[in-house]
Amino acid sequence: MKNTLIFIVLAGSIVCGQSGTEIIKKLQNRFNSISGFSANFSQTIFTSKDQSSNKTSGKFFYKRKNKFVVEMKNQTITSDGKTVWNYDARFKRVVISSAEDDPTSFSLERFIFEYPKNCTAKEIKEVPAVPGEKEVELVPGTQNLEFKSVRLWTGKDWMISRMEVIDPGGVRYFVELSDLSYNQKLPDSKFIYSPPQGIKIIDLR
Repeated sequence: MKNTLIFIVLAGSIVCGQSGTEIIKKLQNRFNSISGFSANFSQTIFTSKDQSSNKTSGKFFYKRKNKFVVEMKNQTITSDGKTVWNYDARFKRVVISSAEDDPTSFSLERFIFEYPKNCTAKEIKEVPAVPGEKEVELVPGTQNLEFKSVRLWTGKDWMISRMEVIDPGGVRYFVELSDLSYNQKLPDSKFIYSPPQGIKIIDLR
């Protein structure tokens, strides 16, 4: 698993506890009520062996229909919902892949709308770190999913604020969104990456 979240599109029937279902439904309704947003984001990766961490941060842009851009210091990941461009400035290369097959996808829509179909969802009733925050855990009902569990946190406005993914090897990926700005006029062109001259292009489609 690379230093980014791994997402795989799957389909199935939903099996959820009542309180977990309610949280997921409200989160889905909130997502459906907006056209897009921008936010600051950070991702911390904790290894299973020594619990050392690797932290990255940057800007995150989202637009409906799986369009997103992740801007980091040396890396930019861009998706128009069909194609993903993963540009690494250190190696002066861009890897192009299908959105359905891409292993470095930051598609929140898959966690919110697709993964619950194959998971048991339950509310985690712990003292919230932020007042009004809700937490739900998704546990796969099939071995085909590439994670042991996913935890989603929502704020008072029922918008996702944090997410934790534990992969089959025990590596933990923790993502946090902050300073969200909703319904900005983000042009579709922002979600299409045009490789500049002089960089290596690896097309995996």
